[in-house]
Amino acid sequence: MQHADQPAYRAAEAAAILSLPPATVKTWAFGQRYTSQNGIERKYQPLIAAADSKNRLVSFTNLCELHVLAAIRRVHRIDMPKVRRSLRYVSDQLGVSRALVAQDFLTNGIDLFVQKAGLINVSREGQTALRGELEAGLLRIDRDAKGGPIRLFPYTRQSADAEQPRSVALDPRIAFGRPVLLKAGVTTQVINDRFLAGDSFDEMAEDFHVSAADIAEAVRFEHRLAA
Repeated sequence: MQHADQPAYRAAEAAAILSLPPATVKTWAFGQRYTSQNGIERKYQPLIAAADSKNRLVSFTNLCELHVLAAIRRVHRIDMPKVRRSLRYVSDQLGVSRALVAQDFLTNGIDLFVQKAGLINVSREGQTALRGELEAGLLRIDRDAKGGPIRLFPYTRQSADAEQPRSVALDPRIAFGRPVLLKAGVTTQVINDRFLAGDSFDEMAEDFHVSAADIAEAVRFEHRLAA
C-alpha cells in the first residue's frame, strides 16, 4: 500500500505511540553521529530505511518496524550492532529487503533471528522468551493479502503481551493514520477530550456503540501518550 509508506509521523510522535524514548526512535530511524575513542567522528547507521530522513519523518510501515524493534529490545536488551547483523542475515536468508515487516519473518524468520542474535549460548528459557515476545509483537500487526502491514495495534498498557486489548489501532486509511478506537472509527484524542470535558465512559459507549471497556482503553492510551 503506497500510503503506508508515505512520511506521516515525527520521531516524538512515533516514540509516544510506541512508548519509547524519542532519542531511541531518532537513532533507530535516522542514525546518530558520535566521536570514537580516537577522536574520529562516525555515524551510527539507522536500523530502518526512514520514509523521509531529511525532514525526520517516518511512515506507517516504519512505525511497524519500530514496533517490532521495541519487542526485540523490550526485555533482552540485545545491542543494536548485533540486531543489525541479525536482521541482515535474516533478510539474506529470506530474500526480503524489509525483514521486520515481512510475512516470512513471522513464519520462519524469528528462529533465524534468535539464532544469529547470539542467544544460542543462553538458556533455552531465554530463547523461548525472546521468540514469544517477537511473536506477540508481530501478531499485533494486521496484513493485507500480499503480507504488507495495514494496521497496528500498539500496546496500551505497561506489560507487553498478546493478551492486551486490541481496541486502539493505527491504520493509514483511517484518520490519516492517527490512533483510533477501531470499533468506533474515532480518534482516541476525541474520546479523551470528551472525557476531560466530563463525559462518562458509559455515555460515550452509548454514543459510539462500543463497550465502556473500549472507551476506557482509548483514554488509557491517551494518558500514556501524555505521560
